[in-house]
Amino acid sequence: MKKSPSQRITSTILPALLSLGMALSATAEQFKVATVNMTTLLNEYHKTKAAEQEEKVEMENIRKLDTERVSSIQALVEELRKLQKEYTDPSLSAEKKKSIAKVANDRQSTLAALQEERKEFLARSRRALNQKMVGLMDEIRVQVIESVNAYAATQDADFVFDESGLTTNQVPFLVYVRNKQDITAGVLAKLNQGASDSAE
Repeated sequence: MKKSPSQRITSTILPALLSLGMALSATAEQFKVATVNMTTLLNEYHKTKAAEQEEKVEMENIRKLDTERVSSIQALVEELRKLQKEYTDPSLSAEKKKSIAKVANDRQSTLAALQEERKEFLARSRRALNQKMVGLMDEIRVQVIESVNAYAATQDADFVFDESGLTTNQVPFLVYVRNKQDITAGVLAKLNQGASDSAE
């Protein structure tokens, strides 16, 4: 019976994969595998916590500056409301109404400018803060990875896998490793060594 192309490929590749799997299994006995939880390291690193605190302080500063802008806007809105009420007074002369309308138009233009300035301020401030935090976190990731590499070398580990990593299906990338060594605590201790001194 003639085999289909897919059957021919399978019959050729399968024995090769089985052979490769047995070879890797045999070779794995010679390797020392370690695991690390990168999420824990990144979250518990004292520089990450310092960066998060810095972000909170800057967000609060942005909020305060925005509150000042909102107050100015609200004051203008209230002034316009009073001008509108005054304008509808039937006892006013045409000249007085004309004067009120001119003031109201000026205030309306000022209001529009303040609202636009506030919008730009918020966008600019948040963008700058986001870029700053992205830069800080990139530096922190590099430091954590370098620390993992350095610590793994002291443990004679041949491979280090991130046990917190997930596939696109949200399934743990590393499901099982026999005789693994978790170096998370050791790396974290090294990362946070002297943290109290640097905070002073």
